[in-house]
Amino acid sequence: MKTVPLPMTSSLSLSKIALVSSCLLLATGWLCIRNVAAQTRPSGMDFTGIWQLNDKQSDSPATITRRLHAQIRREQAPSSRPAGASSSAAPSSSSSPSGGHGRGMGGMGGGHGMGGGGRHGSHDAKDQSSGNSAPHKDPTPPLLADDALLNIQQDRKGMQVDFNNTDRLDTRFDGITRQSLNGSAQVRTELTPDGMQVSMTFDDGTRLDQAWVRSADGHHLTVTETWTTANVEEPIVFQRSYDRLDL
Repeated sequence: MKTVPLPMTSSLSLSKIALVSSCLLLATGWLCIRNVAAQTRPSGMDFTGIWQLNDKQSDSPATITRRLHAQIRREQAPSSRPAGASSSAAPSSSSSPSGGHGRGMGGMGGGHGMGGGGRHGSHDAKDQSSGNSAPHKDPTPPLLADDALLNIQQDRKGMQVDFNNTDRLDTRFDGITRQSLNGSAQVRTELTPDGMQVSMTFDDGTRLDQAWVRSADGHHLTVTETWTTANVEEPIVFQRSYDRLDL
């Protein structure tokens, strides 16, 4: 009896099946490794570090004040007033020079000066009558006086930001509003594809929305801030840039 040899095609088919099985096993193992790595590393960008303000790349307090004044002028211009408003309305009985103009500059008195004053909010003067002889101070965005140095610690759930060793922002990345900044503000924080979004509402109604973006090399941080204050209807937008010191 003659032995019939197996066809060559059958041997090749078995080899292909073995090769395909090996590739599938390798692909499955690689996916498992990627899933484990994704679960163990923090999501989004890591802002941990000590960051120093770059004055040359940032909007200065004087620049922010000019933008505020320009917005006030735009909103007080006749073309920006409602159609039913009358420019011949009777003047207010107040002795204040800005009595008949609604959001006049007199309403800005007593705000925080660019070099000092309080750190939170942009309060107006409580006693306008006693401030007639004193120059009016413009309001400033919250935290502007203390944002020259940021010390940031971050983990998977949230982060802590020390503003020049003065104010501390404790926040979580779950999008839930919580009290922070030594109890002076309600803060909500979310990670975004580009970085992080922080929204702060202060006791006096002032609002500050920040968009944080870190450079790809981790050496630079840009914070674009939108400041909403009662002094103007439209928010004031400015930018602060930082360089990392502890690399």
